[in-house]
Amino acid sequence: MSVEKEEFLNFPEDIKNCLKGRGVENVDFDIRSTDQLINKTISGYLPEIVSELTDNCMDKGAKNIVVTLTDTSLRVEDDVIEEDPEKKLKLLNKIINTKKGITTKDKMRIASGSGPGGGMGIAAIVIGYLERVGGKLKYFSEGGRIIAEADWE
Repeated sequence: MSVEKEEFLNFPEDIKNCLKGRGVENVDFDIRSTDQLINKTISGYLPEIVSELTDNCMDKGAKNIVVTLTDTSLRVEDDVIEEDPEKKLKLLNKIINTKKGITTKDKMRIASGSGPGGGMGIAAIVIGYLERVGGKLKYFSEGGRIIAEADWE
């Protein structure tokens, strides 16, 4: 499911515009290659994967998001310092391992009176698409920030 080069090169601008319209001040895309990537199946899934991961950054209040994309990997990081990054990592890893939605946005869930039910985008979109191309998603903490990294063959 590769895409046309022009279509692929346009998706970062679409995501930037959407996020800026919703309060994110700065969205930087560092695309380190495109020619090889466009010919890979993952290229057709990347707009939705990046959209889901950056929307999650926005939902938690990020003002600055950096997306780094290479032929074999994607990294999404933001400027939000988590109150309890280890707890958040535990929840994210549970989503990855079980492929079931578990909310990582405790304050939003509690304020709305909802039970756990978030994480469906990560479980369905990100992990689902990555598995189709032999890829994996992982999260780690750096300086209290949660960073998402995906790789594929």
